[in-house]
Parts: sequence; structure tokens; C-alpha cells
Amino acid sequence: MKSEPVIPPIYMTATYKFDNSDDLIDVVQNRTGFIYSRWDNPTVMEVEKNLASIEGYDHAIGFGSGMAAITHSIMAFTNQESRIIAMREVYGGTHEFLFSFLPTFGIDVIEVGCDDTDEIHDQIEKGVTVLYLETPTNPLLRVIDVADLAGHAHEKKAVVILDSTFASPINQRPLDLGVDVAIHSATKYIGGHHDITGGFACCNTCHFDVIWNLRKILGGVMDPMTAFLALRGLNTLSLRVERQNQNAIEIARHLHHHEKIEVANYPGLPSHPDHAIAKRQMSGFGGMMSFIVKSDFEGTKRVMDRLKIIKLATSLGGVTTLANQPATNTHVALSPDELAQAGISENLVRLSVGTEGVNLLIADLDQALAVV
Repeated sequence: MKSEPVIPPIYMTATYKFDNSDDLIDVVQNRTGFIYSRWDNPTVMEVEKNLASIEGYDHAIGFGSGMAAITHSIMAFTNQESRIIAMREVYGGTHEFLFSFLPTFGIDVIEVGCDDTDEIHDQIEKGVTVLYLETPTNPLLRVIDVADLAGHAHEKKAVVILDSTFASPINQRPLDLGVDVAIHSATKYIGGHHDITGGFACCNTCHFDVIWNLRKILGGVMDPMTAFLALRGLNTLSLRVERQNQNAIEIARHLHHHEKIEVANYPGLPSHPDHAIAKRQMSGFGGMMSFIVKSDFEGTKRVMDRLKIIKLATSLGGVTTLANQPATNTHVALSPDELAQAGISENLVRLSVGTEGVNLLIADLDQALAVV
């Protein structure tokens, strides 16, 4: 064959044929090819290879959603004798899985606040099987010193898992920070166009088999079409994220001085409590931010309802700017006490900055905030 497609094809197949039984047995025993797409698929493996290259890990494993990547990765290293230490400020779905679901199986899950580094170190010193981190956090954009915590956890022989979705593979390098398994919701920055649901766990060979085997058993696989669209997203990821970084810092600076805003949470602002860590740990501050409106729940709802260019929607990381109220959306599973502990108020707005013209986005925010 003298040529090959520039764009890898989509292998929309569930199964694969063999010329003889010996070939089939070799694939089953040694994984030298494809047998069933719950195990592996050529299109899925293509995007896995590309993401692993970007992140610097040996492997990436594709899943049907970001939550599938998170739950598989945690369960792969967990049993009833495990002691998991996890941040309180994780994504709402992750919080429910860690602190409500896993304890029903007798698994010890320790909840710690991201701003109490001494407490995290104290808990690590008591013993840890899995240290689960998320940075920047959702939705307050707190940034933790990953290398510091990962180093201590490794002294205790723990597996360190980091949800790096908010940063994207462009703005943060988990491998360089000592992370064993880096999680990305492909639904967000990797896909980039609000049209796929998927996730990835990136790891080195020493952790690959146990996660891959659990995916094979539980079946939370990525489908070939999603893999194709995620691969397309990777081709433009750096371009999109660069624009989102630029838009976000301008919007954050504008909101920081806005008379209708109590506080703007963005790690690129010098006023942010973790700005120094973010400067050291991230190559860009990202396209995510949140802000507290000087109003109550109903007043904040009116602001949301007046947005025109910015869309009222969940999810994040795509080319379209999206806004929501976490207390009624991404973190709705949390009780009022849990919301208060996490610092999520009813007048908090999360903003995922897209690639539109930044002046248009600022004007849209200004006209919406005029209602309060």
C-alpha cells in the first residue's frame, strides 16, 4: 500500500474475525491483536496513544465518561482494607462516590479540606492506600501543591490519583508532579465541542494492567465514534486552550473590580489564595473561574436568565462559554451542610470560558449583572 489515510478511520465493530484458532488463542492470551471491543478497539487505541504521548505517560485508557475513568481508577487500587484520603472539594459526582457510595462497602474514606495541608499530611502519616486529589478544584478553583502531597504519599507506598480536568493536558503536567494516575473527563477540554461523553486515565505500565482489566470486567469502555471525536479534539487542544486562557484572565480581571461581584475565583489573579502555587505548578491558568454575585439565590438566578451569548448549561471546557450555579447543578447531590463545608454558596456562579470574542463575553456579563 503506497498511501494511508491522513485521518485514522473509525472502526465501528464489536468483534473481529480470525483465519484460524491458533491466532485467536494468541490474541486472547497475549493481547497481540483485537478480539472484542470491550477489550480494545483500533480507534480507541489511537486516541489513547495520542493522549499518552501528550501527557508523557506510557498509557492512556479510554472510558465512556469522566466518572467511569474516576471510579475505575479508584476501585482498581481499593479493597476493604484500603484507606483512601480524598479532598472535600472534589467534583460533586466524585464526592458522592467517595463519601457516600464506597463507605457502604466498608471502605475507609478520609475527607480532608484542601486548604488544611497540615491535616492532609497528618492523615497521610497515619497510612494511605490511595490519595485522591483534584486541582484546580471545582468550582472554587483552589490549587493544591501536588508534588508535596504526592511525595509524602509515595513514602507510604500509596497510589496518587489526580483529576486534572480543569487544567487540561496543556496547562498542567501531572506526571512531572509525581501523579501515578491522571484523570481527564474527555467531555470537557479534550473533546472541546460539547458533543461527546468520555474519560481517560493516564498511567505508566506498572499501573496499567489493573485499570485495564477492571475496565474489561465492568465494561465502561469508550466507543469508537467518541474516540474519533476525541482524537479530533486533541488536534486543536492547544489552540483552543491558549485562547481560553487569554479570555479567562481578561474576564477575571474585569470581574475582580466589578461592583456587583463579591469575589472572583481565578488562580491567575494575584488575589487568589493559591496564586503562587498555580504559577509554579501550571503553565497556564485555564479557562475556568467562578464568582459570587452580590445578591441572593433569586437575584443570581435573574443574572443567569439574562445571559445571551453565554449559555446556561452544565459541563465545561468547550468552545462555547457556559455558566451555571453549582449549588443547583454540578453539586446538587451535596447536603446543605456539605455545600457550606465546601464553600459553595447559592449565589456562586461557575463560568467555563470559551473561544468567543472576549469583549462580547464581558459585555454579556455586564448586561446580565445590571439586573442586581
